[in-house]
Amino acid sequence: MDCFLWPWTALILPLPWVVRFFSRRFKPAKVSYILDALYVPFFDRIAGIARKRQPISMIGKNLCLVAAWILLVLAGMRPARYETDLPNQHEARNIMLAIDLSGSMAQQDFEINGIPVTRIQVVKDVVQDFVTRRGGDRLGLVIFGDSAHTLAPLSSDMKTLEDLFHDVDLGIAGEKTAIGDALALAVQDTAKVPEGKKAIILLSDGFNNAGAVTIPQAISLAQKQKIVVYTVGIGTTQRKIKNIWDLLGSGNYSWDEKTLRQIAQGTGGHYFYAKTTEDLKDVYHKIDMMETTSVEGISIRPLRDLFYYPAAAALLFWFLAQRRRRSK
Repeated sequence: MDCFLWPWTALILPLPWVVRFFSRRFKPAKVSYILDALYVPFFDRIAGIARKRQPISMIGKNLCLVAAWILLVLAGMRPARYETDLPNQHEARNIMLAIDLSGSMAQQDFEINGIPVTRIQVVKDVVQDFVTRRGGDRLGLVIFGDSAHTLAPLSSDMKTLEDLFHDVDLGIAGEKTAIGDALALAVQDTAKVPEGKKAIILLSDGFNNAGAVTIPQAISLAQKQKIVVYTVGIGTTQRKIKNIWDLLGSGNYSWDEKTLRQIAQGTGGHYFYAKTTEDLKDVYHKIDMMETTSVEGISIRPLRDLFYYPAAAALLFWFLAQRRRRSK
């Protein structure tokens, strides 16, 4: 026995003696009765036997009742024992998803089961699979185009997040790509959570050509909050030039590889690119493995109640007292 969970129950221990004291003090006056005397010639012998046996019987009964009461109070104090400590380990992750919903996400350069699909369709398919496996974590969603918007704050309610993401349409945030605004908003939302490891997965298929927050400013915000940012470029390796702004892009990619690399490197994350559906699945799988963090929580000490031992003993002594009363 290591402790009593309800030690204050011991205060009722003297209750029977208190009740007995006051019951004697305020006992009503005895009523005298005139009884006819019955002459018994061997009364002295009977009285002698009673004087010899009755005190022993009464002492035994009283001792049983006292023991029963003490044990009952002891059971009421809830004695308990702590078992061996069990380590409480869990995976704590707070991941904000930032998804590009600009007009270019409507291009059909991906396939699912051999069927051509748009970029946003394959992203929904892969990201929703990622979300369903994140039991116990907190996930949120920021969508961006001309501007950035929080569609779902960080929460462990994965079902609501899946439903919200399933229902989003292209163009609801505008046709352009405000990567700086999206990152800044994702950092702001993620920083609100006080505990757990924090990360952002930013996916885009275009170039940063809108928004009020610059990329260096957004990176600085993430650095101050110590939030790791993983960036994912999605699309074909052949850059499609639609206007003069596309000519300013670097490399042979249809997404802003330079900016995405800059964000990942500046925040301690990684940059990935996906040209096929399998590539994208592999990217989220790799991020999942990187963000699996075993956290030591407060150790769990199982508590075992022991009240039934004194309670059973109290019941036994009470039965013994009743047995002595009947056999008296």
